[in-house]
Amino acid sequence: MKRKAVILLLLLFVVLLSREKEAKSRTNEFFDIPGEIAYGEECLNAWQVEEAKKVAEKVRLLAPEDPHVCFFVGKVRFYEGRYEESLDFLKKAQKTPGVMQQAEEFFHFVQTIYQTASNFKEIESEHFLFRFVEEKDAILAEYALDTLESAYKVIGGDLGYFPREKILVEVYPDAESFCTISTLTQKEIETSGAVAICLFNRLIITSPRLQPRGYEWLDTLAHEYVHYVIMKKTYNRVPVWLHEGLAKYEENRWIDDNSPTLPVSLESLLAEAVEKNYFITFEQMHPSLAKLEKREDTALAFAQVFTSIEYLYHLGGYPLITAILDEIKNGMDAKEALSSATGVPFNTFEENYLQYLKQKNLRRVHGIKILPTILKESSTIVDDLESVAEIEVKEAKKFAILGDLLRREGLYSAAIIEYEKAFIRAKNISPQIQNKLAMAYIQDTQYSKAEEVLKTALEYYPEYTATYISLGELYQRTGAYQTAINFLSRANRVNPFNPVVYRNLIQLYTKVEDKENAANEMRRLKMVTRFHNPTTPEMPEK
Repeated sequence: MKRKAVILLLLLFVVLLSREKEAKSRTNEFFDIPGEIAYGEECLNAWQVEEAKKVAEKVRLLAPEDPHVCFFVGKVRFYEGRYEESLDFLKKAQKTPGVMQQAEEFFHFVQTIYQTASNFKEIESEHFLFRFVEEKDAILAEYALDTLESAYKVIGGDLGYFPREKILVEVYPDAESFCTISTLTQKEIETSGAVAICLFNRLIITSPRLQPRGYEWLDTLAHEYVHYVIMKKTYNRVPVWLHEGLAKYEENRWIDDNSPTLPVSLESLLAEAVEKNYFITFEQMHPSLAKLEKREDTALAFAQVFTSIEYLYHLGGYPLITAILDEIKNGMDAKEALSSATGVPFNTFEENYLQYLKQKNLRRVHGIKILPTILKESSTIVDDLESVAEIEVKEAKKFAILGDLLRREGLYSAAIIEYEKAFIRAKNISPQIQNKLAMAYIQDTQYSKAEEVLKTALEYYPEYTATYISLGELYQRTGAYQTAINFLSRANRVNPFNPVVYRNLIQLYTKVEDKENAANEMRRLKMVTRFHNPTTPEMPEK
């Protein structure tokens, strides 16, 4: 009797299992897993990762071992920044000929990135997850999240979009890892100056450690955040010229009461382009400004797209700009959307824009140049020898070396004469020589001349950190302590790794009896010297 009961139970179990398999098979057929995955891929391409994630969870429940499902889920996990889970799913995907090669290639891509990402520390603010290698780049978190939250508020208001999900931001600590995740070559990076990118549902930047004097990394973070907003708002349908124009136009809006202004170096390039009737077409800018062959062409393209947005703003402000983005989001072609919003055909818009450029009376500054981008880890301080090496004209370099020797001997008036000779012979306007000359003026107590030289250097090369440090030195010596603090604080927007900045700020806050900020700068000084060479010169870099 018992034996019969056991047999009946076994038969019932087999029947139920068979029916369950049949039901699941019918559900899979009805559900159309390949179709769902195709839709999920479209969501990833449109930067709608939350929707792609829902698809991934659906298909994973129905067919957890299907290689195509595992490959798709692995991609979604990567877009979410969940590297270990991504690798686990991608491993499972490498079983079927139809998906094997793609899965293997993507697995090795993610695995290479994870060699760096596995060392990331993550901190978060209300809207951002900020990842960095702590032993190298901890100081960046001191400034980045405040900037990003400000950008979230201001840029969201400008463009009419506030992401609901937390935005992932990753700082890559070396050129090799940045090249991998950005999919750019080092040559493309150094030619174009592309030190950051918005890709794979995140903001990606290189550490400012990788350039001797850093770069305007906080503005760059905001620039890439603009790209993120546009991707999300428009389902990734905006052409490169409009994308880059908005990002360039908005990149320093995070600073209080800041109106977009074209840097002098770009204005000068654009003035020359107007004179010569040489422009980079919108078509040439596709698929990326980083793909242009010359650094000057990339810079000119940025100048053009900035002023194209400036022109749109002139026509109708942010309501016009957001109307264009909304039309693109709803499926309209970008040219048609612009024509619809402006009331003129796209060709007419281009003609009117060029006329607008010609009427701007753009200033051409002879001798100004685009500073090079070289990604390599180096000292956080640039000394006299290194700054002289950056001077391109041999005769100018000779006089600068002589000026350095005289200044170190305390012969400031004689050093000034040599630096002035160097400046004349340099042909290009050299921020290296300008700072050397200004420091000699400061040490010779010719403060008004030093201020004039440094203000010019700052106007022409706002990305040159030494100028902020020299201005801090000037105003500290003249007793304008708060002005000195302001300039030194601005230096950290370019290079937050220079111990001289923190030491000078500690002195200044001590002079104005601000113990709290003096203690903050002391804490930051310890952060940047803990993992870097603590030996620094007494005088600011030149």
